[in-house]
Amino acid sequence: MTDPAASAIRNYLESQRPAMLKFVEELVNIESYATQPGGTNAVGDRLCRELETIGYTTERTRGNTLPPDRKWLEEFMLPGFDRSLLGDQRIARWRGNGHGRALVLGDLDTAFVPGKGFPFSIDGERALGPGIADMKGGLTVALFALKALHATGLNNLAEVTCVFSTDEQGGSLDARDPIERAAAHSDWVFCVECAREGGNIMGSRAQIGVARLEVFGRDAHAGSAYAKGVSAIEAMARKVTAIHALTDPAREIYLCVGQISGGWRRSVIAGHCLCTIDIRTPGPEAWAEVEAALHRIADKVELPGSRSTFQIASHRPGVPWTEKTDRLIGIAHEAGDELGVKFGVLRSPAAGSSAFVGPLGLPCLDGMGPLGGDLMTTQEHIIIPSLVERAALLAATLHKLGAGAWEARP
Repeated sequence: MTDPAASAIRNYLESQRPAMLKFVEELVNIESYATQPGGTNAVGDRLCRELETIGYTTERTRGNTLPPDRKWLEEFMLPGFDRSLLGDQRIARWRGNGHGRALVLGDLDTAFVPGKGFPFSIDGERALGPGIADMKGGLTVALFALKALHATGLNNLAEVTCVFSTDEQGGSLDARDPIERAAAHSDWVFCVECAREGGNIMGSRAQIGVARLEVFGRDAHAGSAYAKGVSAIEAMARKVTAIHALTDPAREIYLCVGQISGGWRRSVIAGHCLCTIDIRTPGPEAWAEVEAALHRIADKVELPGSRSTFQIASHRPGVPWTEKTDRLIGIAHEAGDELGVKFGVLRSPAAGSSAFVGPLGLPCLDGMGPLGGDLMTTQEHIIIPSLVERAALLAATLHKLGAGAWEARP
């Protein structure tokens, strides 16, 4: 027998299918890389105006300044950009008379730097555009899920809080504090990144961080003074090999030297070389192990006369898969069964805005947004029918939580 609440939610969202597609197109047509505060603010304004029409209060906020030992991360994440010029983080909040507090997370910025986007288009059941999967499609899902609860009278939670961040692509250095503050007063967390292949959601997220390694050697002419030179590039090459050797997919440990530069002239032995490192581990124990190994690699003198400096920071803690996660997955599966929406749950080696709820012990389901793919390419897309399906899944799950499903499950 079909659950009346699920039917009401689904029917409302089916009636909103054209409006959802129109809304996601509107958001996609706003360029909103983190260094475009006019764009991130415009996307935030648009979302907040819609939420205010269904009783949400909204506010703008900013995060805390970084301590001196982490200031280098600002230039690392958004080179040449003054972090104080970021768009505002947005908080939207609804309070009711029910019980349980849900936190919904989304990002206003995209990975497409100014001028690198491409036109919104529709190709069959696919809608394409910069940031449509990551995550303007997800923002649309979140908005219309909350609209569905309002329109059907099924929002029976005590509180729903939304945090929309403007610098996810810049490491969430500013958004972290608002997310943590909201999470401290929440019971469950949902993030509307796009679903993974096949509609899978994510029950855990990796702990990730970055490092900056510099090697200093000695400049010298590559011919007449070759013996006087110490090649920072050669020394770095040896270190890069050792760094990549730390990768262990079986343990969900991944390291990537993603950028490298050195030297200033073809005919001069390079006296300087710099690389950046992306680091992903399943949690804090593995992180500590990898960090210690990286320090040993950085400290090793590869060539006599060379030296190195090394900086490392874990800017996103991991989200563990716990018994509470299983409990929340079970409720979401019940909602999905009533709606005819099938999905699996996986462990992700990636991280995003949901990272900061992990240390608080909150159960979190990420990837609640629409099905999509080809992120950060000119083929980035979402599957249009999944806008309704995923909004229905989120809305029905929130309704079940407010109706006491959490307490009813062992």
